[in-house]
Amino acid sequence: MPKGSGTSAEGSVTEALRAAIERTLAVAGKPARAGSAALRPERATQLLDEVARRGQQAREELGRRGQDARQGLARRGSEAGAGLARRGQEAREELAERLEALERRLARLEDALRTKPKPKPKAED
Repeated sequence: MPKGSGTSAEGSVTEALRAAIERTLAVAGKPARAGSAALRPERATQLLDEVARRGQQAREELGRRGQDARQGLARRGSEAGAGLARRGQEAREELAERLEALERRLARLEDALRTKPKPKPKAED
């Protein structure tokens, strides 16, 4: 990964990672690991570039997954809200129908009471 690529925050993280890995590789290349196990500087640079590249890919993948998760949550929230609104509308309509039925029954009872003849007092014998 070329130095200075990306934003300054990405660059500083990449450079910090590179420095930490270089220190680790420098320790691994000390005389205790000399010989065939020692890393050539070119190979160490290749490894550092590979680690930095994979780190960048992982960060981008996490960003994509986070965006997908946000979109999924927003969609589900919207669907849930629409479902609640629909059920609320259905409940309102049902209550309106039941109220109308009660009003009709009350009107029939009132009519029945108005038209019902009053009982005549019984004549005493």
